[in-house]
Amino acid sequence: MTDKVATPEELARLAYAASIRLLARRDHSIFELTQKLKKREHSDNAIDSAVQELLDANYLNEERYADLFAEQRMNQGYGPLVIRAKLSQRGIPGHLIQSAIRGLQVDWALQAEQVIHKRFNCEDISDPDQKVVAKIARFIQARGFVPSDAVRALKNARLNLEQ
Repeated sequence: MTDKVATPEELARLAYAASIRLLARRDHSIFELTQKLKKREHSDNAIDSAVQELLDANYLNEERYADLFAEQRMNQGYGPLVIRAKLSQRGIPGHLIQSAIRGLQVDWALQAEQVIHKRFNCEDISDPDQKVVAKIARFIQARGFVPSDAVRALKNARLNLEQ
């Protein structure tokens, strides 16, 4: 009995097929896809070949991935700092991250205000106690909003309660 050794082309086909299955579920960055294929023990050459073929066919597109990811995270109530960090972790280049965040064309203070209203009740929002204010500010900053947007958001949330 002889064991047949797969050719580089066959290995590339296997990596490509695995990539298509992964991309059928959701978009991936090149970095994410590469990591998942490595975990499945595909060779570097097979991965490189598959990734290039996917890029050429536009099945893998980091600009599209960054735009969709940023929009999804914004809709989930995350701010620009978290979005930037998560995209960076996924291997997206800085210029595409900037473009994706800029493309959202969102008022981040208003976005933070909406997050405050979803998370906190009216009593918490209007409470002047510094502990409560600090709790809200920490929450908003942990969601990835810059401190100035957090302060404006809380101020506007309070004003909107008075109206």
